[in-house]
Amino acid sequence: MMSELEVRALHRSGMTVGAHTASHPILSMLPPEEARAEIFEGKSTLEDILGERVTLFAYPNGKPGLDYGREHVAMVRELGFCAAVSTAWGAARAGCDVHQIPRFTPWDRESWRYGFRLAHNLTRARYDTV
Repeated sequence: MMSELEVRALHRSGMTVGAHTASHPILSMLPPEEARAEIFEGKSTLEDILGERVTLFAYPNGKPGLDYGREHVAMVRELGFCAAVSTAWGAARAGCDVHQIPRFTPWDRESWRYGFRLAHNLTRARYDTV
C-alpha cells in the first residue's frame, strides 16, 4: 500500500511504524511454520526499510480465536515484538495482554459520537483474547 520512500517519510515525520505480515494471510489458516515465516518476513522487511528494530505488530484481520490463536501470540513474542494489536473491540486496561491489545475504530464525524463510542468502550468489562 505504501512505497519504501513513503514508509521512511512517515517514520521520519515522527510516526511509529509497526509490522504486519509479508502478504496479509489469515494466520490461523496457515501451517505454523508458514505463519511464523510470514510474521518474521514482515518484521525483517520493515526493519530493513527503516534501519531499526520494529517492536509493534498488528494481526491480519485481528479477530482473536478466528484470525489468530495462542500459537501466533507466542510467535509474536518470540520474534521480539514488545506489543501487538488485535481487532477485539474495547479499550486497553492495566493487566491487558500487551500482545493482544484491543482497539476500536473512531470513524465518527461528530465529536459527540466519538465521545459516546469512547465512553462505551471504557465501560466494557472485558475484551476477547485467545
